[in-house]
Amino acid sequence: MRNDFTLFPRVVPSGKKVIYYYAYDDKGKRLGPWSTGLESKTAARNYCNRLIKAGVLLPNKNEMPTFAIWADGFWDWDNSPYLKDRRKRRVLTENYASFGARVVRKNLMPYFGEMKLDTITGEVIDGWLDYMIGEGYKNTSCNSYYSTLQTMIKYAAKKGVIARDPFLDVEKLVNDADERIIITQDEFKALFVDNWKMVWNNDLLVCTANKLAALSAMRCSEILGLKGEFVYDEHIHVCAQYDRFGYRLTKTKTKENIALAEDIMTDLKKLKAVNGNGFIFSIDGGEKPVNERQLLIGFSKALGKIGINEDERKRRNLDVHAWRHFCNTELLKGGLSVPQVQAVTRHKSLRMTENYAHFDPTEFSKALDVQKDLLKSKAGKKQTAVKTDDKPVLRLVKPDEIDPDELPRRRRKAS
Repeated sequence: MRNDFTLFPRVVPSGKKVIYYYAYDDKGKRLGPWSTGLESKTAARNYCNRLIKAGVLLPNKNEMPTFAIWADGFWDWDNSPYLKDRRKRRVLTENYASFGARVVRKNLMPYFGEMKLDTITGEVIDGWLDYMIGEGYKNTSCNSYYSTLQTMIKYAAKKGVIARDPFLDVEKLVNDADERIIITQDEFKALFVDNWKMVWNNDLLVCTANKLAALSAMRCSEILGLKGEFVYDEHIHVCAQYDRFGYRLTKTKTKENIALAEDIMTDLKKLKAVNGNGFIFSIDGGEKPVNERQLLIGFSKALGKIGINEDERKRRNLDVHAWRHFCNTELLKGGLSVPQVQAVTRHKSLRMTENYAHFDPTEFSKALDVQKDLLKSKAGKKQTAVKTDDKPVLRLVKPDEIDPDELPRRRRKAS
């Protein structure tokens, strides 16, 4: 005679052994497992017998939720059980939750909303991927949305809401990311060395922000989060970022010192003289930094000044984040080891560092100081200092001078 439940031990991440149980529905189908939260089999058996008497051995046995019900509040930063569970084990950001909520609303609910969770099989997920491709989405975008759906469904399996994880039966799509043809050394020199005041419309703030990105591989949010108190004589301390969620920890949750060449340090100190210990890239005295779009517009206009028009910029997939690819590539070409490059870019894996490298192996050569070499003019001379009677201005390109729809689309997985 079959028992109503089956007990078995499982070692949880904390290392403790906990007793779980499987239960059976009216048709004899095994469901679960669910945790008893107990370490003793005897105690767990008594616990399950009490559940039987209460008629709740099978949680929600008659109420399989739809995806819409399961998704309701799943990405709520303050109240989500999933996020509370995850925050016990790793540092999360509100941006992570915000992205998940946006994907649910725009890309998952229209397709899965009315489906019962136990009807979302691997075959159904595969059909959704085909549908997304038919709607014109690129594989890389589909894979990003796939990851959000996978997180939600796997958590349902973990909690015993569904009997099995359907993602065991399906895989992501092949990567089809657009090629990014990065800035060349000659283009870098045209932007920052030869005649920067003409190229950047004499705007020291926007020029320096982009030059810092090119030489340090800092993310745009980290540049905007840089404060004067973290600008020293020969290096900066990168410990925070500034984005739509405010001033907070960096994406990698790390704090690093980054050495910089004298030229860029001089520019940063000029901005610090204006904004003090507040935000360096600010036009209100350091109270609040400018926004990323301002830097992007300035970069786009500067590219136009050196002959890279809008069509070419789109073809090459150039945006502010392209400087991170540029710096990664130049450091590797300059002969730095992968661990040395990762110390600058703060990549956590070799795969990510390789993903950001765009160079011909025949160009690989040693360089004592990549930054200083980049900042030399073609003739080998450094750019002349700005005269005191020809001071650069802290001026921003007006945001309405370029149609936002013509700006390059930012990638969410930029790292």
